[in-house]
Amino acid sequence: SDELCNGAYQAQNVSQFWYKEKLSREDAINLLKTKPPGTFLIRESQGFPGSYDLAVKVETLPPDIQPKAGADPNAVLVRHYLIERTPTGHMRLKGCPDEPDFANLSALVYQHTVTPLVLPIKLVLPTHDITEDYHSIINQQQEIKKVSAKDLLEKGAACDVLYLNNVDIESLSDQMAVAKALRSTFDNPERLQATIVHFKVTSAGITLTDKKKKLFSRRHFPKENVTYCGIDDETDRFWTYQYDDLEMLPRAKCFGFVSKINNDATFSQSKSECHIFAEIDLSQPSTAIVNFVSKVMIDSVPV
Repeated sequence: SDELCNGAYQAQNVSQFWYKEKLSREDAINLLKTKPPGTFLIRESQGFPGSYDLAVKVETLPPDIQPKAGADPNAVLVRHYLIERTPTGHMRLKGCPDEPDFANLSALVYQHTVTPLVLPIKLVLPTHDITEDYHSIINQQQEIKKVSAKDLLEKGAACDVLYLNNVDIESLSDQMAVAKALRSTFDNPERLQATIVHFKVTSAGITLTDKKKKLFSRRHFPKENVTYCGIDDETDRFWTYQYDDLEMLPRAKCFGFVSKINNDATFSQSKSECHIFAEIDLSQPSTAIVNFVSKVMIDSVPV
């Protein structure tokens, strides 16, 4: 009808506000969950190529839907409907035989602003791009994280770990270097002189303090020399060898960092070594230490 054609044209005029082709399902939920009922977005379906996902904020959950325990009460009010393309190229809501076919997405959108048909609520045509609000919030959160990371790095973060070994890694780098050093460490546990060290990370680098002065007093690795930090990627491998004079976990995850050795005049290229550690406190796991060193110190904003 002329009314549907005119309405579809009206919906098409603001399609840049409601059609977000590559938007993820998670982002669609985050965008809509704080918006008024009837606010909607359409995006390409990631699970059904050639189809579309209609995400709409509703007032109440359908009677047959029970939210999971602990679920975000606003997020569950964002409901999803699959829009499929018919053999004739028209658009329709999948699994809804009472719904008519529409010539295009704009016609489908407009008709559902007039009457909800099988939807629980009428769609409301947007007057602005709600993704701009969302991206502004995300950018603010990222800036806050950067500042927080910078402040934390300047103050420093520290914990105790078990120092196991240091291995010359020759020309290897990154995870390959850590893997080689770990193999050497696990092959000879009884030969190692392990010690508990205070592991501190600051904007200046990594400082190790041997708490019992068993192997050394204090060693510092400047930030510019630390090139990589990684966890043991053998998921089922843990350090279980026990040293009589040390308090250790019965099974601990290992990690290591790679550091350049100060240039020697006899070498044309700088050498590197990998230092291997095991966690001794479950509240300070290897994963958290590696994440902090990798994301905050090595890849941090300039401080």
